[in-house]
Amino acid sequence: MRFYVTPGELTKKRNIELLTAADNKIEIHSDTGITKEQLVKLEKALQAKVVYPWSAGYNEDKREFNDVYPANPLLIVYVASYQDIQVCLEFARNYKLTTAIRSGRHSLADYSVCDGMVIDISLLKSVFVDTTNQTVWVQAGVTFAELNPALEFYGMHLPGGGCPTVSVAGYMQGGGYGLTSRNFGIQSDCVLEFTMILADGSVVIANANQNSDLFWAVRGGTGGNFGVLVSIKYKIFPLGLIWGISITWDFETDTTNAAQALHVIQENYLTGFQYPNLGIETLVYTDISGDGHKKVRFGGGFLGNEDQLNTAITALMDVPGATVVFKQQGRYSDINNKILEGIPAIPQKELPTIKFYGRSTYIARSLSVNDYKNILQFFKTVPNTYGMLDLEGYGGAINQYPVELSSFIHRNAIMNFYSIVFFDKVTNDQEKNRLWLISFFEFMDQYSNGHSYQNYPNRDQTGYQWAYWGPYYQQLVAIKQKYDPHNFFHYQQSIGTPISTHSKKKQLTLFDNTPIICENF
Repeated sequence: MRFYVTPGELTKKRNIELLTAADNKIEIHSDTGITKEQLVKLEKALQAKVVYPWSAGYNEDKREFNDVYPANPLLIVYVASYQDIQVCLEFARNYKLTTAIRSGRHSLADYSVCDGMVIDISLLKSVFVDTTNQTVWVQAGVTFAELNPALEFYGMHLPGGGCPTVSVAGYMQGGGYGLTSRNFGIQSDCVLEFTMILADGSVVIANANQNSDLFWAVRGGTGGNFGVLVSIKYKIFPLGLIWGISITWDFETDTTNAAQALHVIQENYLTGFQYPNLGIETLVYTDISGDGHKKVRFGGGFLGNEDQLNTAITALMDVPGATVVFKQQGRYSDINNKILEGIPAIPQKELPTIKFYGRSTYIARSLSVNDYKNILQFFKTVPNTYGMLDLEGYGGAINQYPVELSSFIHRNAIMNFYSIVFFDKVTNDQEKNRLWLISFFEFMDQYSNGHSYQNYPNRDQTGYQWAYWGPYYQQLVAIKQKYDPHNFFHYQQSIGTPISTHSKKKQLTLFDNTPIICENF
């Protein structure tokens, strides 16, 4: 019988050989006191693959999806088990290593990397679908490209993100808006329970009845704050084929029709819980793959038949200049990709060097046609053709979910107004785009309710505590101090620092300090 060595085992063998070689020239640039011998001991305790600064492929392993704030980790650990996570946490505690948790590499502010240890959970991929009870158990490294087909095979669905390479872990912890959220809720609303490993290595299960404060906090409190999320149990929903539609309005020279379309979207769908079976993603962009004009693009995912869809979009089609880009029926995952594809249409040759800044604000009141004209006029000043606005439509189940049942506060919003500006080279227009984004959101203050979507963090945003978590921030601080008393998990905009006395007057308390229930693991 022949036994094969796995790639992970081979990497471990090479790492140990390199670290123990008498003539190795490895230098550990760290003031932590970590030695080569201690790294060998760590390697032997792990099933995981470990990547070091001297490892082949290190530069790619440390790179994030955006990578606008690059870091240089001392080690990146691709954990293969819960025990691996516990070993990593103990090592990081012993040597006081800053630690980041990474799954899909989609943290817009690059908070899933650091200069210490990166615990990468992307290899935790198990999915178990229970059609009888309409639930799914998902390990935290599963991406939507993996989850959606698994659910669609059984005719089931879970609201998910637009980008297929996003994983459930970070996405859910920030709330998790998607194309079907108006009908089924955001993803955190669908969570029944989860398993998390705390900084001290303890394993906890949280649900409505056990560790309920943590269950409340994690669903909207944002990833990387409380522990390492390892698995989630969701309720799921029967879903067959859906309709997708995309309609555009040109505003290259005149903003009137496009502004009217935005106003119709707002008044006909986003207020008063109208048409919750119509998921809405509206984009403002430059059509560089077409005629090069600036356009508003309505993207809709409709749960119903074609006649019902035609009725729902009548008001939109009545706006002058409406041009249907596509209208078709298909699986959710295909329709979702179709609505978002090519926006912005960045040439393939540019993709390796493209980076971006993003930021969001919430609109909680109706804007006038003239307001939308002003917004579109401001967008015309974006520094390059890669900039875009993404107006994520709320209403329906998102707003009807009781706000006190999770730490996601944005239940009275009409839309999440997200702007993203791309740049192709650090030496070209990076700073110009950063400053434009700041000026745009200063302009948007007049329309905003002062809050921002925590899954779209921006390092330049001041007062992020109130923007992301509002009256629940102080309660989140208390829960953070309970489950992570030494603030082991921290980054620039993490939960931990109390806000001002003035702001504390607006804070709410929902939970008493009850004992933590841990699992025998």
